[in-house]
Amino acid sequence: MSRAEAFLASAVQIAGPLTRLQERIVAVKLHPDAISIVQLHPSMDEWQMERLVSWSLDRNIGREPVQENYPYLVNEISAAAEEAAIDGVDAGISIPASLFDTRTLTLPYMPEEDLADEAQEPEFWEEFDPELSNLMGRVLRYQVLYSSEMEDKTVVLISSISVGDLERYRSLLLDANLLPVILENEVFSLINGIYAQMTTDDRFKPFLIIHLCPGNNLIVAHNRGRVMTHKINISDFDEALLSELQGVDDMAGDFWEEVAIRVSEQVKQAIAYVVETYDFPAPDKAYLVSEYKEIENFSALLYERLDTTRVVVYDAMEDVDVPNEHAKYVDYFDNPSVFTTAIGLATQTLNIEGKSEDSQHQRLISMNFLEEFVQIKRNRQLAALNRILTVAIVGVVLFSGGVLGVNTVPAYLETREASKQFSRAESDAQTQNLRRQANEKRLKEANDLVIAVQENAIQAGHANFLATLPEMIPVGAELERIEVNEKQGVQIFGLATSNRQINEIKKALREKRFLRRDPTVETAKIGDLWSFSMKMKLVRPE
Repeated sequence: MSRAEAFLASAVQIAGPLTRLQERIVAVKLHPDAISIVQLHPSMDEWQMERLVSWSLDRNIGREPVQENYPYLVNEISAAAEEAAIDGVDAGISIPASLFDTRTLTLPYMPEEDLADEAQEPEFWEEFDPELSNLMGRVLRYQVLYSSEMEDKTVVLISSISVGDLERYRSLLLDANLLPVILENEVFSLINGIYAQMTTDDRFKPFLIIHLCPGNNLIVAHNRGRVMTHKINISDFDEALLSELQGVDDMAGDFWEEVAIRVSEQVKQAIAYVVETYDFPAPDKAYLVSEYKEIENFSALLYERLDTTRVVVYDAMEDVDVPNEHAKYVDYFDNPSVFTTAIGLATQTLNIEGKSEDSQHQRLISMNFLEEFVQIKRNRQLAALNRILTVAIVGVVLFSGGVLGVNTVPAYLETREASKQFSRAESDAQTQNLRRQANEKRLKEANDLVIAVQENAIQAGHANFLATLPEMIPVGAELERIEVNEKQGVQIFGLATSNRQINEIKKALREKRFLRRDPTVETAKIGDLWSFSMKMKLVRPE
Protein backbone atom coordinates (compact mmCIF):
# COMPACT_ATOMS: atom_id res chain seq x y z
CA MET A 1 0.00 0.00 0.00
CA SER A 2 1.36 3.43 -0.97
CA ARG A 3 1.52 6.32 1.45
CA ALA A 4 -1.38 8.03 -0.35
CA GLU A 5 -3.55 4.89 -0.10
CA ALA A 6 -2.73 4.52 3.58
CA PHE A 7 -3.69 8.15 4.12
CA LEU A 8 -7.03 7.66 2.34
CA ALA A 9 -7.79 4.55 4.38
CA SER A 10 -7.19 6.45 7.62
CA ALA A 11 -9.26 9.40 6.38
CA VAL A 12 -12.24 7.16 5.66
CA GLN A 13 -12.18 5.83 9.23
CA ILE A 14 -12.20 9.28 10.81
CA ALA A 15 -14.75 10.72 8.38
CA GLY A 16 -17.51 8.99 10.36
CA PRO A 17 -17.86 11.68 13.04
CA LEU A 18 -18.38 14.30 10.34
CA THR A 19 -21.42 12.41 9.05
CA ARG A 20 -23.19 12.27 12.40
CA LEU A 21 -24.45 15.80 12.08
CA GLN A 22 -26.15 14.77 8.85
CA GLU A 23 -28.35 12.32 10.75
CA ARG A 24 -30.29 15.28 12.12
CA ILE A 25 -33.18 16.24 9.88
CA VAL A 26 -34.28 19.87 9.87
CA ALA A 27 -38.06 19.45 9.68
CA VAL A 28 -40.04 22.22 8.00
CA LYS A 29 -43.73 22.27 8.91
CA LEU A 30 -46.26 24.55 7.20
CA HIS A 31 -49.37 25.11 9.32
CA PRO A 32 -52.46 26.82 7.83
CA ASP A 33 -51.35 30.18 9.29
CA ALA A 34 -47.95 29.44 10.86
CA ILE A 35 -44.56 27.89 10.23
CA SER A 36 -42.27 25.68 12.32
CA ILE A 37 -38.60 24.77 11.94
CA VAL A 38 -37.57 21.80 14.11
CA GLN A 39 -34.20 20.10 14.51
CA LEU A 40 -34.61 16.98 16.61
CA HIS A 41 -31.86 14.53 17.55
CA PRO A 42 -33.62 11.21 18.26
CA SER A 43 -32.03 8.17 19.86
CA MET A 44 -33.35 4.87 21.14
CA ASP A 45 -33.50 6.24 24.69
CA GLU A 46 -34.52 9.90 24.42
CA TRP A 47 -35.28 12.78 22.08
CA GLN A 48 -33.50 16.09 22.31
CA MET A 49 -34.95 19.19 20.67
CA GLU A 50 -31.83 21.02 19.51
CA ARG A 51 -33.48 23.83 17.57
CA LEU A 52 -37.07 25.06 17.37
CA VAL A 53 -38.67 28.18 15.93
CA SER A 54 -42.42 28.45 15.37
CA TRP A 55 -44.37 31.60 14.66
CA SER A 56 -47.64 32.81 13.14
CA LEU A 57 -47.67 34.21 9.62
CA ASP A 58 -49.32 37.47 8.70
CA ARG A 59 -51.62 35.69 6.25
CA ASN A 60 -53.59 32.43 6.03
CA ILE A 61 -51.71 30.17 3.60
CA GLY A 62 -54.26 27.33 3.69
CA ARG A 63 -53.59 23.64 3.14
CA GLU A 64 -52.00 23.76 -0.35
CA PRO A 65 -50.01 26.94 0.05
CA VAL A 66 -46.93 26.64 -2.10
CA GLN A 67 -48.18 27.72 -5.52
CA GLU A 68 -49.85 30.98 -4.44
CA ASN A 69 -47.45 31.93 -1.62
CA TYR A 70 -44.15 30.63 -2.97
CA PRO A 71 -41.86 33.73 -2.65
CA TYR A 72 -43.40 34.63 0.71
CA LEU A 73 -42.85 31.15 2.13
CA VAL A 74 -39.26 30.99 0.86
CA ASN A 75 -38.48 34.18 2.80
CA GLU A 76 -40.30 32.98 5.93
CA ILE A 77 -38.56 29.58 5.95
CA SER A 78 -35.16 31.23 5.47
CA ALA A 79 -35.89 33.69 8.29
CA ALA A 80 -37.07 30.92 10.63
CA ALA A 81 -34.01 28.77 9.89
CA GLU A 82 -31.74 31.74 10.58
CA GLU A 83 -33.60 32.52 13.81
CA ALA A 84 -33.24 28.90 14.92
CA ALA A 85 -29.50 28.94 14.07
CA ILE A 86 -29.80 25.41 12.68
CA ASP A 87 -26.58 23.48 12.17
CA GLY A 88 -27.98 20.43 10.36
CA VAL A 89 -27.28 20.00 6.67
CA ASP A 90 -30.34 18.02 5.52
CA ALA A 91 -33.98 19.14 5.53
CA GLY A 92 -37.39 17.53 5.08
CA ILE A 93 -40.94 18.74 4.71
CA SER A 94 -44.38 17.16 5.18
CA ILE A 95 -46.56 17.67 2.11
CA PRO A 96 -50.36 18.00 2.69
CA ALA A 97 -52.07 14.63 2.45
CA SER A 98 -54.69 16.08 0.09
CA LEU A 99 -52.05 16.14 -2.69
CA PHE A 100 -51.51 12.38 -2.46
CA ASP A 101 -53.50 9.38 -3.64
CA THR A 102 -52.96 6.78 -0.90
CA ARG A 103 -54.57 3.34 -0.72
CA THR A 104 -53.99 -0.26 0.39
CA LEU A 105 -54.00 -3.09 -2.16
CA THR A 106 -54.17 -6.86 -1.61
CA LEU A 107 -52.11 -8.75 -4.19
CA PRO A 108 -51.30 -12.43 -4.68
CA TYR A 109 -48.16 -13.45 -2.82
CA MET A 110 -45.04 -12.00 -4.43
CA PRO A 111 -41.42 -12.09 -3.20
CA GLU A 112 -40.13 -8.59 -2.55
CA GLU A 113 -37.59 -8.73 -5.39
CA ASP A 114 -40.31 -9.75 -7.89
CA LEU A 115 -42.61 -7.01 -6.63
CA ALA A 116 -39.81 -4.46 -7.00
CA ASP A 117 -39.41 -5.43 -10.68
CA GLU A 118 -43.13 -5.41 -11.44
CA ALA A 119 -43.77 -2.14 -9.58
CA GLN A 120 -41.65 -0.20 -12.10
CA GLU A 121 -44.42 -0.64 -14.70
CA PRO A 122 -47.48 1.60 -14.10
CA GLU A 123 -49.76 -0.96 -15.78
CA PHE A 124 -48.98 -3.45 -13.02
CA TRP A 125 -50.97 -1.49 -10.41
CA GLU A 126 -53.91 -1.01 -12.78
CA GLU A 127 -54.46 -4.78 -12.81
CA PHE A 128 -55.40 -4.66 -9.12
CA ASP A 129 -57.17 -1.30 -9.04
CA PRO A 130 -58.70 0.17 -12.26
CA GLU A 131 -58.59 3.65 -10.69
CA LEU A 132 -54.79 3.53 -10.90
CA SER A 133 -54.87 3.92 -14.67
CA ASN A 134 -53.15 7.30 -14.85
CA LEU A 135 -49.81 7.05 -13.06
CA MET A 136 -47.81 8.76 -15.80
CA GLY A 137 -46.35 11.99 -14.51
CA ARG A 138 -46.63 10.83 -10.90
CA VAL A 139 -44.08 9.64 -8.36
CA LEU A 140 -45.26 6.41 -6.70
CA ARG A 141 -43.87 4.77 -3.59
CA TYR A 142 -45.04 1.57 -1.91
CA GLN A 143 -44.39 -0.44 1.23
CA VAL A 144 -45.23 -4.08 1.95
CA LEU A 145 -47.39 -4.24 5.08
CA TYR A 146 -48.00 -7.99 5.14
CA SER A 147 -46.87 -10.93 3.05
CA SER A 148 -47.64 -14.66 3.41
CA GLU A 149 -46.87 -17.35 0.87
CA MET A 150 -49.12 -19.78 2.73
CA GLU A 151 -52.10 -17.41 2.45
CA ASP A 152 -51.07 -16.36 -1.08
CA LYS A 153 -51.43 -12.74 -0.04
CA THR A 154 -49.31 -9.59 -0.09
CA VAL A 155 -50.77 -6.37 1.34
CA VAL A 156 -49.17 -3.21 -0.02
CA LEU A 157 -49.57 0.43 0.99
CA ILE A 158 -49.08 2.70 -2.05
CA SER A 159 -49.06 6.46 -2.33
CA SER A 160 -48.45 8.73 -5.31
CA ILE A 161 -48.15 12.44 -6.03
CA SER A 162 -47.74 14.44 -9.23
CA VAL A 163 -44.19 15.38 -10.22
CA GLY A 164 -45.18 19.05 -10.41
CA ASP A 165 -46.46 19.18 -6.82
CA LEU A 166 -43.41 17.34 -5.55
CA GLU A 167 -41.04 19.64 -7.42
CA ARG A 168 -42.64 22.76 -5.88
CA TYR A 169 -41.92 21.52 -2.36
CA ARG A 170 -38.40 20.42 -3.31
CA SER A 171 -37.72 23.86 -4.83
CA LEU A 172 -39.22 25.57 -1.78
CA LEU A 173 -36.52 24.04 0.42
CA LEU A 174 -33.73 24.66 -2.09
CA ASP A 175 -34.63 28.33 -2.52
CA ALA A 176 -34.73 28.67 1.28
CA ASN A 177 -31.07 27.51 1.34
CA LEU A 178 -31.90 24.06 2.71
CA LEU A 179 -30.99 20.69 1.19
CA PRO A 180 -34.12 18.52 0.68
CA VAL A 181 -33.55 14.89 1.59
CA ILE A 182 -37.02 13.84 2.87
CA LEU A 183 -40.33 14.71 1.18
CA GLU A 184 -43.14 12.90 2.94
CA ASN A 185 -46.90 12.47 2.97
CA GLU A 186 -48.22 14.45 5.91
CA VAL A 187 -50.27 11.47 7.15
CA PHE A 188 -47.14 9.33 7.37
CA SER A 189 -45.37 12.01 9.43
CA LEU A 190 -48.44 12.18 11.67
CA ILE A 191 -48.57 8.42 12.29
CA ASN A 192 -44.82 8.08 12.81
CA GLY A 193 -44.79 10.95 15.29
CA ILE A 194 -47.32 9.16 17.48
CA TYR A 195 -46.12 5.61 16.83
CA ALA A 196 -42.49 6.39 17.72
CA GLN A 197 -43.46 7.59 21.20
CA MET A 198 -45.59 4.55 22.03
CA THR A 199 -44.44 1.80 24.31
CA THR A 200 -43.56 -1.53 22.73
CA ASP A 201 -46.82 -3.08 23.99
CA ASP A 202 -48.98 -0.26 22.64
CA ARG A 203 -47.45 -0.56 19.17
CA PHE A 204 -49.22 -3.88 18.71
CA LYS A 205 -52.61 -2.37 19.57
CA PRO A 206 -54.87 -0.51 17.10
CA PHE A 207 -55.00 3.26 17.47
CA LEU A 208 -57.15 6.01 16.03
CA ILE A 209 -56.33 9.67 15.31
CA ILE A 210 -58.81 12.53 14.88
CA HIS A 211 -56.99 15.13 12.81
CA LEU A 212 -58.72 18.53 12.81
CA CYS A 213 -57.17 21.01 10.43
CA PRO A 214 -58.65 23.73 8.16
CA GLY A 215 -59.46 22.03 4.87
CA ASN A 216 -58.06 18.68 5.92
CA ASN A 217 -60.16 16.96 8.60
CA LEU A 218 -59.34 13.24 8.73
CA ILE A 219 -59.81 10.04 10.66
CA VAL A 220 -56.53 8.08 10.54
CA ALA A 221 -56.53 4.50 11.83
CA HIS A 222 -53.78 1.93 12.23
CA ASN A 223 -54.19 -1.75 13.04
CA ARG A 224 -51.50 -4.43 12.64
CA GLY A 225 -49.65 -2.67 9.85
CA ARG A 226 -52.76 -1.46 8.04
CA VAL A 227 -53.31 2.28 7.58
CA MET A 228 -56.78 3.61 6.87
CA THR A 229 -57.86 7.22 6.31
CA HIS A 230 -61.29 8.74 5.86
CA LYS A 231 -62.37 12.35 5.46
CA ILE A 232 -64.50 14.01 8.13
CA ASN A 233 -67.18 15.84 6.12
CA ILE A 234 -67.38 19.10 8.05
CA SER A 235 -69.27 21.75 6.06
CA ASP A 236 -67.61 24.96 4.92
CA PHE A 237 -69.91 26.90 7.27
CA ASP A 238 -68.93 24.84 10.31
CA GLU A 239 -65.26 24.95 9.32
CA ALA A 240 -65.43 28.74 9.27
CA LEU A 241 -66.91 28.59 12.77
CA LEU A 242 -64.11 26.26 13.91
CA SER A 243 -61.58 28.87 12.83
CA GLU A 244 -63.26 31.31 15.21
CA LEU A 245 -63.73 28.75 17.97
CA GLN A 246 -60.14 28.88 19.20
CA GLY A 247 -60.63 32.50 20.25
CA VAL A 248 -63.96 32.00 22.05
CA ASP A 249 -63.80 32.50 25.83
CA ASP A 250 -67.18 30.94 26.65
CA MET A 251 -68.76 28.12 24.63
CA ALA A 252 -71.98 28.10 26.70
CA GLY A 253 -75.25 28.63 24.84
CA ASP A 254 -77.40 27.02 22.17
CA PHE A 255 -75.33 28.31 19.24
CA TRP A 256 -72.08 26.52 20.09
CA GLU A 257 -74.06 23.53 21.38
CA GLU A 258 -75.51 23.05 17.89
CA VAL A 259 -72.06 23.42 16.31
CA ALA A 260 -70.70 20.79 18.71
CA ILE A 261 -73.54 18.40 17.82
CA ARG A 262 -73.01 18.79 14.06
CA VAL A 263 -69.21 18.44 14.16
CA SER A 264 -69.19 15.53 16.63
CA GLU A 265 -71.82 13.73 14.54
CA GLN A 266 -69.58 13.95 11.45
CA VAL A 267 -66.64 12.61 13.47
CA LYS A 268 -68.79 9.70 14.73
CA GLN A 269 -69.88 8.86 11.19
CA ALA A 270 -66.29 8.85 9.95
CA ILE A 271 -65.23 6.54 12.81
CA ALA A 272 -68.18 4.23 12.12
CA TYR A 273 -67.23 4.06 8.44
CA VAL A 274 -63.66 3.02 9.27
CA VAL A 275 -64.88 0.44 11.81
CA GLU A 276 -67.36 -1.15 9.42
CA THR A 277 -65.49 -0.88 6.12
CA TYR A 278 -62.04 -1.95 7.30
CA ASP A 279 -63.14 -4.27 10.13
CA PHE A 280 -61.39 -1.96 12.56
CA PRO A 281 -61.95 -2.64 16.30
CA ALA A 282 -64.31 -0.11 17.88
CA PRO A 283 -61.91 2.30 19.62
CA ASP A 284 -62.20 3.15 23.30
CA LYS A 285 -59.72 6.02 22.89
CA ALA A 286 -58.81 8.40 20.08
CA TYR A 287 -55.86 10.81 19.86
CA LEU A 288 -56.88 14.37 19.00
CA VAL A 289 -54.37 16.24 16.83
CA SER A 290 -55.15 19.76 15.70
CA GLU A 291 -53.45 22.41 13.60
CA TYR A 292 -55.24 25.24 15.39
CA LYS A 293 -53.22 27.48 17.71
CA GLU A 294 -55.36 26.54 20.73
CA ILE A 295 -56.93 23.16 21.31
CA GLU A 296 -58.87 23.34 24.57
CA ASN A 297 -62.15 24.40 22.93
CA PHE A 298 -61.86 21.63 20.33
CA SER A 299 -61.38 19.07 23.05
CA ALA A 300 -64.46 20.42 24.82
CA LEU A 301 -66.35 20.33 21.52
CA LEU A 302 -65.98 16.53 21.33
CA TYR A 303 -66.05 15.79 25.06
CA GLU A 304 -68.41 12.86 25.80
CA ARG A 305 -70.04 13.18 22.36
CA LEU A 306 -68.43 10.14 20.67
CA ASP A 307 -70.30 7.49 22.65
CA THR A 308 -67.73 5.16 24.29
CA THR A 309 -64.73 6.66 22.51
CA ARG A 310 -62.69 8.84 24.83
CA VAL A 311 -60.84 11.80 23.22
CA VAL A 312 -57.28 12.40 24.42
CA VAL A 313 -55.31 15.45 23.31
CA TYR A 314 -52.00 14.15 21.98
CA ASP A 315 -48.99 15.89 23.51
CA ALA A 316 -46.21 15.80 20.92
CA MET A 317 -43.82 17.59 23.27
CA GLU A 318 -44.15 15.12 26.14
CA ASP A 319 -40.74 13.73 27.18
CA VAL A 320 -39.01 15.93 24.59
CA ASP A 321 -36.24 18.03 26.10
CA VAL A 322 -36.57 21.60 24.75
CA PRO A 323 -33.71 24.09 25.28
CA ASN A 324 -34.68 27.07 27.43
CA GLU A 325 -34.01 29.55 24.63
CA HIS A 326 -36.57 27.77 22.43
CA ALA A 327 -39.27 27.15 25.06
CA LYS A 328 -41.00 30.44 24.16
CA TYR A 329 -41.94 29.06 20.74
CA VAL A 330 -43.63 26.04 22.32
CA ASP A 331 -45.50 28.28 24.75
CA TYR A 332 -46.73 30.45 21.86
CA PHE A 333 -49.00 27.59 20.79
CA ASP A 334 -51.47 26.52 23.43
CA ASN A 335 -51.67 23.22 21.62
CA PRO A 336 -48.96 20.56 22.16
CA SER A 337 -50.27 18.46 19.24
CA VAL A 338 -49.47 21.14 16.65
CA PHE A 339 -45.87 19.88 16.37
CA THR A 340 -46.83 16.22 15.79
CA THR A 341 -46.12 15.97 12.05
CA ALA A 342 -42.91 18.01 12.36
CA ILE A 343 -41.58 15.69 15.06
CA GLY A 344 -42.70 12.65 13.08
CA LEU A 345 -40.64 13.91 10.16
CA ALA A 346 -37.65 14.90 12.32
CA THR A 347 -37.22 11.29 13.48
CA GLN A 348 -36.34 10.31 9.90
CA THR A 349 -32.72 9.82 8.85
CA LEU A 350 -30.85 8.76 5.75
CA ASN A 351 -28.90 6.17 7.77
CA ILE A 352 -25.74 7.34 6.00
CA GLU A 353 -23.43 5.54 8.41
CA GLY A 354 -24.89 2.20 7.36
CA LYS A 355 -26.36 1.28 10.73
CA SER A 356 -28.69 -1.68 10.98
CA GLU A 357 -32.39 -0.96 11.13
CA ASP A 358 -32.47 -2.22 14.72
CA SER A 359 -30.47 0.81 15.83
CA GLN A 360 -32.65 3.28 13.94
CA HIS A 361 -35.58 5.00 15.54
CA GLN A 362 -38.76 2.93 15.28
CA ARG A 363 -40.92 3.87 12.30
CA LEU A 364 -44.19 2.50 11.04
CA ILE A 365 -43.97 3.83 7.49
CA SER A 366 -40.76 4.62 5.64
CA MET A 367 -41.52 6.31 2.33
CA ASN A 368 -39.41 9.10 0.89
CA PHE A 369 -40.94 10.65 -2.23
CA LEU A 370 -37.78 12.51 -3.14
CA GLU A 371 -36.38 11.08 -6.36
CA GLU A 372 -32.76 9.87 -6.44
CA PHE A 373 -32.44 9.89 -2.65
CA VAL A 374 -30.01 6.95 -2.96
CA GLN A 375 -27.60 9.24 -4.82
CA ILE A 376 -28.08 11.89 -2.13
CA LYS A 377 -27.03 9.37 0.50
CA ARG A 378 -23.88 8.47 -1.44
CA ASN A 379 -23.08 12.13 -2.17
CA ARG A 380 -23.34 12.87 1.56
CA GLN A 381 -20.74 10.19 2.23
CA LEU A 382 -18.43 11.45 -0.50
CA ALA A 383 -18.82 15.06 0.64
CA ALA A 384 -17.86 14.18 4.21
CA LEU A 385 -14.84 12.22 2.97
CA ASN A 386 -13.74 15.00 0.63
CA ARG A 387 -13.99 17.62 3.35
CA ILE A 388 -11.64 15.73 5.63
CA LEU A 389 -9.31 14.81 2.75
CA THR A 390 -9.08 18.41 1.61
CA VAL A 391 -8.40 19.73 5.10
CA ALA A 392 -5.85 17.02 5.83
CA ILE A 393 -3.98 17.28 2.53
CA VAL A 394 -3.88 21.08 2.64
CA GLY A 395 -2.59 20.77 6.20
CA VAL A 396 0.16 18.41 5.04
CA VAL A 397 1.12 20.78 2.22
CA LEU A 398 1.24 23.79 4.54
CA PHE A 399 3.24 21.87 7.11
CA SER A 400 5.67 20.66 4.47
CA GLY A 401 5.99 24.18 3.15
CA GLY A 402 6.86 25.41 6.64
CA VAL A 403 9.47 22.70 7.04
CA LEU A 404 10.95 23.55 3.65
CA GLY A 405 11.08 27.23 4.56
CA VAL A 406 12.89 26.57 7.84
CA ASN A 407 15.43 24.17 6.36
CA THR A 408 15.89 25.40 2.80
CA VAL A 409 16.54 29.10 3.40
CA PRO A 410 19.52 28.61 5.78
CA ALA A 411 20.94 25.92 3.49
CA TYR A 412 20.54 28.21 0.49
CA LEU A 413 22.30 31.13 2.23
CA GLU A 414 25.10 28.88 3.41
CA THR A 415 25.55 27.58 -0.14
CA ARG A 416 25.88 31.11 -1.52
CA GLU A 417 28.47 31.99 1.11
CA ALA A 418 30.36 28.79 0.38
CA SER A 419 30.43 29.69 -3.30
CA LYS A 420 31.98 33.06 -2.55
CA GLN A 421 34.61 31.49 -0.33
CA PHE A 422 35.42 28.96 -3.06
CA SER A 423 36.10 31.75 -5.57
CA ARG A 424 38.36 33.60 -3.16
CA ALA A 425 40.28 30.40 -2.31
CA GLU A 426 40.72 29.19 -5.90
CA SER A 427 44.55 29.36 -5.64
CA ASP A 428 44.65 26.94 -2.77
CA ALA A 429 44.18 23.41 -4.17
CA GLN A 430 43.63 21.74 -0.87
CA THR A 431 41.08 24.32 0.22
CA GLN A 432 39.46 24.08 -3.20
CA ASN A 433 39.04 20.33 -2.82
CA LEU A 434 37.46 20.73 0.61
CA ARG A 435 35.10 23.39 -0.70
CA ARG A 436 34.17 21.14 -3.66
CA GLN A 437 33.29 18.26 -1.35
CA ALA A 438 31.23 20.58 0.83
CA ASN A 439 29.39 21.96 -2.19
CA GLU A 440 28.64 18.46 -3.50
CA LYS A 441 27.11 17.57 -0.16
CA ARG A 442 24.98 20.70 -0.15
CA LEU A 443 23.99 20.07 -3.77
CA LYS A 444 22.70 16.64 -2.79
CA GLU A 445 20.66 18.23 0.01
CA ALA A 446 19.25 20.75 -2.48
CA ASN A 447 18.28 17.95 -4.88
CA ASP A 448 16.49 16.12 -2.05
CA LEU A 449 14.57 19.30 -1.29
CA VAL A 450 13.58 19.69 -4.97
CA ILE A 451 12.21 16.14 -4.93
CA ALA A 452 10.24 16.95 -1.76
CA VAL A 453 8.78 20.06 -3.41
CA GLN A 454 7.73 17.97 -6.44
CA GLU A 455 6.02 15.45 -4.16
CA ASN A 456 4.19 18.27 -2.41
CA ALA A 457 3.09 19.60 -5.81
CA ILE A 458 1.63 16.19 -6.59
CA GLN A 459 -0.21 16.17 -3.25
CA ALA A 460 -1.55 19.69 -3.91
CA GLY A 461 -2.84 18.48 -7.28
CA HIS A 462 -4.55 15.57 -5.55
CA ALA A 463 -6.12 17.89 -2.99
CA ASN A 464 -7.50 20.18 -5.70
CA PHE A 465 -8.81 17.19 -7.65
CA LEU A 466 -10.54 15.62 -4.63
CA ALA A 467 -12.12 18.93 -3.61
CA THR A 468 -13.59 19.39 -7.12
CA LEU A 469 -14.60 15.76 -7.73
CA PRO A 470 -18.16 15.84 -6.23
CA GLU A 471 -19.32 18.59 -8.58
CA MET A 472 -18.02 16.65 -11.58
CA ILE A 473 -20.25 13.63 -10.84
CA PRO A 474 -23.53 14.07 -12.81
CA VAL A 475 -26.98 12.96 -11.70
CA GLY A 476 -27.37 9.26 -12.44
CA ALA A 477 -23.80 8.36 -11.51
CA GLU A 478 -22.10 7.68 -8.19
CA LEU A 479 -18.59 6.85 -6.99
CA GLU A 480 -17.74 3.65 -5.16
CA ARG A 481 -13.99 3.93 -4.60
CA ILE A 482 -10.98 6.21 -5.18
CA GLU A 483 -7.37 5.01 -5.37
CA VAL A 484 -4.50 7.52 -5.30
CA ASN A 485 -0.88 6.55 -5.92
CA GLU A 486 1.99 9.02 -6.22
CA LYS A 487 3.54 7.08 -9.13
CA GLN A 488 0.60 5.28 -10.73
CA GLY A 489 -1.78 8.27 -10.59
CA VAL A 490 -5.49 8.32 -9.71
CA GLN A 491 -8.15 5.69 -10.41
CA ILE A 492 -11.85 6.14 -9.70
CA PHE A 493 -14.52 3.43 -9.66
CA GLY A 494 -18.27 3.93 -9.84
CA LEU A 495 -21.69 3.10 -11.25
CA ALA A 496 -23.77 4.94 -13.88
CA THR A 497 -27.19 4.49 -15.44
CA SER A 498 -25.77 4.93 -18.95
CA ASN A 499 -22.61 5.70 -20.91
CA ARG A 500 -23.74 9.33 -21.15
CA GLN A 501 -22.91 9.94 -17.49
CA ILE A 502 -19.45 8.35 -17.94
CA ASN A 503 -18.75 10.65 -20.91
CA GLU A 504 -19.89 13.66 -18.87
CA ILE A 505 -17.29 12.82 -16.19
CA LYS A 506 -14.56 12.61 -18.86
CA LYS A 507 -15.68 15.94 -20.32
CA ALA A 508 -15.66 17.59 -16.88
CA LEU A 509 -12.11 16.33 -16.23
CA ARG A 510 -10.95 17.93 -19.50
CA GLU A 511 -12.77 21.21 -18.86
CA LYS A 512 -11.28 21.48 -15.35
CA ARG A 513 -7.83 20.90 -16.96
CA PHE A 514 -6.85 18.11 -14.61
CA LEU A 515 -5.61 15.95 -17.51
CA ARG A 516 -3.44 16.34 -20.62
CA ARG A 517 -4.96 13.25 -22.21
CA ASP A 518 -8.22 11.31 -21.78
CA PRO A 519 -8.28 8.75 -18.95
CA THR A 520 -8.20 5.01 -19.58
CA VAL A 521 -11.81 3.88 -19.16
CA GLU A 522 -13.09 0.36 -18.56
CA THR A 523 -16.84 -0.39 -18.41
CA ALA A 524 -19.00 -3.43 -17.69
CA LYS A 525 -22.80 -3.89 -17.72
CA ILE A 526 -24.26 -5.00 -14.35
CA GLY A 527 -28.02 -5.40 -14.63
CA ASP A 528 -29.47 -1.98 -15.48
CA LEU A 529 -26.28 -0.15 -14.47
CA TRP A 530 -22.83 0.36 -15.95
CA SER A 531 -19.79 -0.25 -13.76
CA PHE A 532 -16.84 1.91 -14.76
CA SER A 533 -13.26 2.69 -13.79
CA MET A 534 -11.09 5.60 -14.96
CA LYS A 535 -7.31 5.59 -14.65
CA MET A 536 -5.52 8.91 -15.11
CA LYS A 537 -2.46 10.95 -14.24
CA LEU A 538 -3.14 14.45 -12.99
CA VAL A 539 -1.42 17.52 -14.38
CA ARG A 540 0.77 19.17 -11.77
CA PRO A 541 -0.55 22.56 -10.64
CA GLU A 542 1.37 25.60 -11.88
